[in-house]
Amino acid sequence: MVFFNTPKLTQQLQELQEEARRIVVTKEAPQGVLRLAVNGLQQVLEVSFGPTAPALMDRGELAAVVRDTFNEALSEARRQLRDEVVKMTGLNIPHLPGLF
Repeated sequence: MVFFNTPKLTQQLQELQEEARRIVVTKEAPQGVLRLAVNGLQQVLEVSFGPTAPALMDRGELAAVVRDTFNEALSEARRQLRDEVVKMTGLNIPHLPGLF
């Protein structure tokens, strides 16, 4: 049976959470329609629309641009968080639900 060093594990989890806050991924949609930033905790930090956004909205295309850009940013943030977990723990865990 494996017993975890609870204080050390708690400290590592706190460090990981702080690192996740420091990870910031910024993605920009083509032609500067949208710019958004997310952190490693998968929180949206910034959303801004460029001058061409209204034209896309009129054509019904803006929602797809927002969705795609947001998903790209989250994927990159998850990848960076996964890399940080590997660096901190030495464990390469390909998927942790809710994290990456």
